[in-house]
Amino acid sequence: MKCIILAGGKGNSMWPLSRENYPKQFMEVKEGRSLLQEMVAKNIPFCDEFIISSNLNYKFIIESQMKAFQGLRYRCFLEEDAKKTAPAVAMICMGLNPSELVFVLSADQIIEGENYKDTVIRAQNMAREGALVTFGMQPDSPNNGYGYIQYDGEKVLAFKEKPDVETASRYIRSGDYLWNSGNFLFRSGDFLHELKLHAPQIYSSCENAEKKINYGRQMILLDKKSMAPVPAMSIEHAVFEKSDNVRVIKSGFQWFDIGDLEKLSDYTKSGVGKNVIEEKCGNVTVINRSKEQLVVANGLEDTIIVNTDDALYISKKGQSGNIKEIMRKNHDQYSRFFENHSTFYYEWGTQQVLEDDSFFKVKKVVVFPGKTHHLHKHGMRSEQWTVVKGVASITLGKECRDYRAKETVYVPVGVEHAVSNNTDSEVIIIEISIGQKLVDEDSIKSETMPRRYIQDAGFVKLEPAFKDYLWGGTKLRDIYHKKCDYDVIAESWELSSHKDGQSIIAEGPYKGMLFGEYIKGIGEEGLGWKCQAFERFPILIKFIDAKNPLSIQVHPNDEYALSRENEYGKNEMWYIMDCDPGASIYYGVNRDISKEELQQRVKDNTVLEVLNKVEVHKGDTFFVKAGTIHAIGAGILICEIQQNSNCTYRLYDYDRRDKFGNPRELHLEKATDVSTLEVLHNKAVNVADRITTGNGFEIELLGSCKYFESSKYTVGKEVTLDIDETSFNSILIIEGEGHISCDKKVLSFKPADSFFVPAGRKKIQISGKCTFIRTHV
Repeated sequence: MKCIILAGGKGNSMWPLSRENYPKQFMEVKEGRSLLQEMVAKNIPFCDEFIISSNLNYKFIIESQMKAFQGLRYRCFLEEDAKKTAPAVAMICMGLNPSELVFVLSADQIIEGENYKDTVIRAQNMAREGALVTFGMQPDSPNNGYGYIQYDGEKVLAFKEKPDVETASRYIRSGDYLWNSGNFLFRSGDFLHELKLHAPQIYSSCENAEKKINYGRQMILLDKKSMAPVPAMSIEHAVFEKSDNVRVIKSGFQWFDIGDLEKLSDYTKSGVGKNVIEEKCGNVTVINRSKEQLVVANGLEDTIIVNTDDALYISKKGQSGNIKEIMRKNHDQYSRFFENHSTFYYEWGTQQVLEDDSFFKVKKVVVFPGKTHHLHKHGMRSEQWTVVKGVASITLGKECRDYRAKETVYVPVGVEHAVSNNTDSEVIIIEISIGQKLVDEDSIKSETMPRRYIQDAGFVKLEPAFKDYLWGGTKLRDIYHKKCDYDVIAESWELSSHKDGQSIIAEGPYKGMLFGEYIKGIGEEGLGWKCQAFERFPILIKFIDAKNPLSIQVHPNDEYALSRENEYGKNEMWYIMDCDPGASIYYGVNRDISKEELQQRVKDNTVLEVLNKVEVHKGDTFFVKAGTIHAIGAGILICEIQQNSNCTYRLYDYDRRDKFGNPRELHLEKATDVSTLEVLHNKAVNVADRITTGNGFEIELLGSCKYFESSKYTVGKEVTLDIDETSFNSILIIEGEGHISCDKKVLSFKPADSFFVPAGRKKIQISGKCTFIRTHV
């Protein structure tokens, strides 16, 4: 299940704990963690990936806070212009498989209680039956700060906006109203179907915007231009208030909406933080976030006191909501207190201002693992850096060396300098700036931008991205134990940097990283010099389980695909891993035909009569060149090595429809344009000529083209692979178990495990009786 956390609000109602540039969802509330971190931690048992929807301005704060969850899979969808919740959720769901369960949660809440697990599981079961599930909370007072759900059993009768106190009291007395928690659970495809029915303008405009968005990154930007035509609307107004498929669960767990200081004081205990004394106080909440100051409250009633390092706020309870108006009136004079937190977040790490005077400034600088504070210089100040933790690789002028704890570096005015963290632990530096003008604008960035650093660990294990196309089966889960809760697993993309489905690093310090981000980090030398001719990573490797026949389809060549789809074309190779007796594929045409005949036969449902049907057997290999009409038949499990492209034109699909009754899209004109309509005359190949025998192993060349070369290794005991600078290598285990090692790194493997080996001089040892496919450029 995917967890979407909505974390985009400004949250200035919580000042001074939150600021305009550091809103409430990121402030520390519970046991040293923020509201966002609390929501992630609460849902780790249920979700395999977290998708955080927020504003672009908070990108680096999110990245910093998510470092607390090492190896956790997460992505961010970042808006330049807020469009409320319906478009944000729609854009995320359009990048997911239709059967994916999606749990939508608001970041500004705290959930407690043992019943939470049971409630989530119950909601999952309802969602698998097609329901859009919302979570209602039992009201304990006529609170006018919440929306209400009128219900009868699990059926939702109506959603009500925040009422006045009298109306809220009437709701409570009736006994058939719940508080609306703003949390939802559904299948991605079900939500999009309902959105298309009830808010078609949002659906169509998001569908158009989705084509312009790059989904292949960890940080996905929903830019202002692409999203401009999309109407702003809440998920309740767009779908949940209109759909007949909405169900509500009366939730038994504890729920606290942390919307303002009043609600925070309802949740928290007085005296949060150290250095608090209360004497003869009644209904007083004191929150002290300053380690250096003592707060003493004496003889107070109905009061909230919030103290931070740079601001103190005292309010009568019931009046704290006035802070927004106070901030508006006094913004020009005190904007730096209202807008900025003492800690600033950047791509490379954080800076915390410890002391700020007219002629000197002291900062605590944290550089995250694998990050670089790029080359820059100052025209009006000098700096002195003292490393207090970690190993900092510091560039000063033309020299670069490592500095450790207690070592100091002086940076004169006008000298270029940078600091990199090439380790897997944080680097902490105390920086003292001295000068006549200490402003951020006094920083001139160099054009030299060092790449992100990822140290070569010999090899990495990958986890796949899954696809649940309607023709798929369950062998990848039943036989190969792939961890995926879809009803069917049609494909697992074992080596992929493609935006439509990326593999994930499965182990080590970069666990959870998208494969596309990883290969950016290892740089050109990690891919090998043969890859320099390609603009993108050249290959994609997947397993395909065809319980039912795939559509009749064809792939374009590079020239056609790049000019029309901004994609590479697609040449691919199939290795038959297993098949039912008599299983077959379609591979080209069985006689020369014209474009007109092809199109007419598709319309007449007779196209199969002119296709070349080939019976397959375990171990067979087929190279499918771009332009070849083809289809995988029922009962076949294959390993497919292909160009890094998802460009497919569907020619014929047996008039199949999805669960909503919609026919699958055909691409008749494009498919006809690119198809080779002459009989393929493939020369017979003597398999013995393609086999090389070694000491205890055998190598069979499966296929070779300018994009990749693949060989099958059959190993009796062990084999050593010599890797060099020419190309990366993919190792995909087909059968058997054993160990893969490089230097001191050793991992076990089983069938269907996938490993990526960066280019560079090294030896990879494969031990154990096994069969694997090795692919390189």
